[in-house]
Amino acid sequence: MNWSARRINLLADKLSARKYLEIGVEKGETFTDIRITERTAVDPAFAFDTTALANANTHFHQKPSDQFFAEISGNSLFDLIFIDGLHQFEQVVRDFSNAIIHSHSGSVIVLDDTKPIDIFSANPNRDDAIRFRRRTGVEDAAWHGDVYKIVFYLHDFWPALSYRTIVGSGNPQTFVWRSSNFTRKPRFNSLESISRLTYYELMDNIDLLRECDEGAAIAEISAALLR
Repeated sequence: MNWSARRINLLADKLSARKYLEIGVEKGETFTDIRITERTAVDPAFAFDTTALANANTHFHQKPSDQFFAEISGNSLFDLIFIDGLHQFEQVVRDFSNAIIHSHSGSVIVLDDTKPIDIFSANPNRDDAIRFRRRTGVEDAAWHGDVYKIVFYLHDFWPALSYRTIVGSGNPQTFVWRSSNFTRKPRFNSLESISRLTYYELMDNIDLLRECDEGAAIAEISAALLR
């Protein structure tokens, strides 16, 4: 079981989650290991056979996430939402904004790839990220895009939400939930300035990621939502 499924399942058990949505499923490596009663998968082109898994409680929507959200009923709410689609800031903002509409006071939204491993990984273009890294003699194909900017967006524009970025036990991911316990002052001037941030500015403002380990994050979320 990969780190995404492990973390989501641990949290689902704590919160008794029953409805799960995953944006960006691809090969289904996370989705197929999720132990939540009702699961919904969205991807423009699934890279595995979904017919064997589809049933009354497991739904597959082969379409872009923008189209899925435009067509789904406004009454459809999910307990846990995993956003792992296109790793570009603008798309992540759209997916997150739509996810909020389809969440409730006890929901948790998980954002993947929120801390790039190096300056190459932070390039919003995957081919460029790999090409430039290879010019340094490194063959690693890791790519996180500029998803990290979503955390700064959350920090400055969503004061009613709290978040933690899990590091140290798999890919960095940011968990987001409704809470008034985390008060802060905006650090950037505008959404445009956030969209223009670079990897170096991420490093200068790394404290805003609010990093912690997996166990601490799940404990904090559970304590906040189960009061």
